[in-house]
Amino acid sequence: MTEFSVERAFEHLHGIATEPHPAGSAANDRVRGYLVEQLTELGLEVQVQDSVGVGVSTPTPYGPRYLGAGRVQNIVARLAGSEPGRAIALMSHYDSVAQGPGANDAGVPVCAILESVRVLSERTRRRDLVVVFTDGEECGLLGARAFFAEHPLASTIDVVLNLEARGDRGPLLMFETTPGNGPVIKALSRANRPVVTSSLFYEVYRRLPNATDFSVSKEHGVPGLNFAHIGGFVHYHGPLDDIASVDRRVLREHGELVLGLVRELDGVAARQLLGGDDVFFSLFGKVVRYPVTAAVPLAVAAGTAWLAVTSGRRAGLLKGLGALAGRLAAGGAGATALAWALGRLSPEFRRSGDFYRSDDVFGALVAFSAAGSLLGGDPGRRVLAASAPLALASGVVAAKLAGGSYLTVWPLLGATASIATSGSSSAVVRRLGGAASAVSGAVLLGPLSRLLFQGLTPRMSGTSAVVLQLLGELAAPAAGALPAKARKRLAIGAALTGAAFVARAALARRGERQPEPETLSYLLDADTGTARWLSSDAGPTSWTRRVLGERPERGTLPAYFPGWTREFLHASAPVLDLPAPQVRVLSEEVVDETRGIRRVSLEVRSRRGARQMSISAPDGGVHRWAVDGRAVTAEQAGVGRHGQVWELWLHALPDKGFRLDLDLPAQPVPVRVADRSDGLTGELQDRLRDGGPEPAGRGWAPALDVDSWGNATFTLLRLEL
Repeated sequence: MTEFSVERAFEHLHGIATEPHPAGSAANDRVRGYLVEQLTELGLEVQVQDSVGVGVSTPTPYGPRYLGAGRVQNIVARLAGSEPGRAIALMSHYDSVAQGPGANDAGVPVCAILESVRVLSERTRRRDLVVVFTDGEECGLLGARAFFAEHPLASTIDVVLNLEARGDRGPLLMFETTPGNGPVIKALSRANRPVVTSSLFYEVYRRLPNATDFSVSKEHGVPGLNFAHIGGFVHYHGPLDDIASVDRRVLREHGELVLGLVRELDGVAARQLLGGDDVFFSLFGKVVRYPVTAAVPLAVAAGTAWLAVTSGRRAGLLKGLGALAGRLAAGGAGATALAWALGRLSPEFRRSGDFYRSDDVFGALVAFSAAGSLLGGDPGRRVLAASAPLALASGVVAAKLAGGSYLTVWPLLGATASIATSGSSSAVVRRLGGAASAVSGAVLLGPLSRLLFQGLTPRMSGTSAVVLQLLGELAAPAAGALPAKARKRLAIGAALTGAAFVARAALARRGERQPEPETLSYLLDADTGTARWLSSDAGPTSWTRRVLGERPERGTLPAYFPGWTREFLHASAPVLDLPAPQVRVLSEEVVDETRGIRRVSLEVRSRRGARQMSISAPDGGVHRWAVDGRAVTAEQAGVGRHGQVWELWLHALPDKGFRLDLDLPAQPVPVRVADRSDGLTGELQDRLRDGGPEPAGRGWAPALDVDSWGNATFTLLRLEL
């Protein structure tokens, strides 16, 4: 059987996504064992790379810059080609967050790769196939960093295909590529598989702090493509990212895309995998591409044509621009107000910015925009006004953000055609011009509005609404060709449809798979002999009220979490007999007499078998750090940023702990050390259940923002080094 079987791929989920399996957990060990077994049965040479990864990221939403290190156990497998030595890498991660089973993130990509490898093992290839299932991706790309820094197969990789997920629905996006992407985009186009892509994603993503394992391969100069499905963000990193949420169509799209791309890339010589950049976008299921060097000439041509056509229409343009600005502002503000109003009725919105019924919200935006398109002023004046910002932006975007230039150039040409034909005596010609404007806007701006809604979440739905509103203005001449009565009826119908979507989103009863997310953690302060219940919820829920009480305190907790800006509900908790983390000084030496810098080497471990540990020091307290000999550069060390607390998270703590080297100033440095284990201890859970059965309709919050550390048990101590 040499075709991709979605059912066979789906069955693998039962081996890897039945429970949370974060790095360092027993469940993670079981998942790794399953994957090693499956790859071995397929005939691959399989290794487990046991190493320590170190990584840094941007400042967290709640305060300190994220610094991470931990033990990782990457699964690295090789399937030899007919000309072994150079390889195509298929990469994803097999660890999940602690708050969910990770059926989509990244169970679906892993299962798609497994089934694709089965198919590819029966086909002839020139290149080797290297499968990299990284560990510790959720901890800061630790596995990918260890693989590309240390593993010998990393140097054999010519191109990387990385598969990810940020939700549980499609479409499948190719959202990131590498500089010199022309050849890999050509391969993507020739693979002829359903995928949504845009060079705008590439331009925007490389300017954002987001990161996946692909970021590491890109840092090492390996060409490649990065894919993910992002619909249903409300389920991301939470308990509902389970097998029941998996869309088989998305699973099939991942797998068939891998097969098509391996076929195309295998025939491209390594020296030909880098070239010029392309402008590219999806259109009717195909990938349209052309050299980025054509962006400016196209923008100049479109702008020149627009100037020629509008030269005698300046008065109408000025009048129309004011009305356009008002409509765009009203559309954006109205959409934002609608989302936030519905968000007050939806507890999940507070954390994710998304809704369980987000499709209803987007449906309302589309319907209201359609109603606006059918009504309004003179269609000719509206499209004239809408074309002006496109004309202004086209040159700037082509020069500064070339990958996004197609979004201004082609709709501008369509609008110009409509303006040019608006004075024709032939109704057919006028309608063709109106259709050119409407279609060019619909096929490019329509999908963009949907992706903005998904990617930025409904919390920022105003952005999506502005794009829809602009599309409505470009479609005004086509709508204006309809009889007045028909336009009015259609507008009323669209408005009523939008209202129905809003009503359904606001009034729908919460189902079994739409729980109210909540958090509850326990913290034991070993220094003071006190303990606190902690929650990031807006207020006590029917479940957490049993221990938080009706009126818990609220505020930041700098004594426990220095530098964290988020407020917590907190209340006194029983003091349990839990051992504090162990910190043992191994050595101390002066490493820079001029600056008075000393290196203190520590052994840190959790005496209660916790999976993670946080170590923090004041601003300026740490000049350099290394974990088990793996150091980061001074630039990456997360120090020297005025007023910012230094905090390092250690993951997958081994029983023996880690060796931690800290370069500190001459004066004593206060340090807070806290270990973290997932969930509450049995005794704490019993105290919750003393209040009766667990209420229906509740669920743990997903691992977003500060809740990445929630639903846990902490023990902490303080010392001076």
